[in-house]
Amino acid sequence: MGALQSKEPVDVSDLSDPMDLALDVAVERGAVAPRFETPSASEFSIFSNEEATLVGNNWVPVRTGLRFSMPFMLTMIVRGTGCEWEVRIQVVDYDSSDELVVHLRHPAHWDTTTNPVRVFAGTRVATGLILPIARPAFSLCETSAFDEYDDAQSV
Repeated sequence: MGALQSKEPVDVSDLSDPMDLALDVAVERGAVAPRFETPSASEFSIFSNEEATLVGNNWVPVRTGLRFSMPFMLTMIVRGTGCEWEVRIQVVDYDSSDELVVHLRHPAHWDTTTNPVRVFAGTRVATGLILPIARPAFSLCETSAFDEYDDAQSV
């Protein structure tokens, strides 16, 4: 990461491997591989591997043809792209081996009686962001501890 954290501009095309880690992704035949839209993007694009039609306000599952194999303690957040549909935010844990299926629907502010929206295979439908995670132990306390804290803050 050192070269990419430099304060001096860095031409990433000159680096042999500008990425922080390699992530195994199984790509089904005909599916579009995930890709970064710009050299400095932290989120990557995820594409539909099938056609779908958004009707009404129902969530529609859309297959991507992608299976992500992430190292221990990484997770992926899948969210919207700002396109003409809403994406159900989801978390893909490091132990998942299922195909990524993105759920789409008309945006909540749309009149859902309007014409259906068609999503074609190869269309950018979502973005993914890989994040490190921590699995904390929880220190449980009784609510009286919160009451004492609140009382101390109000003085």
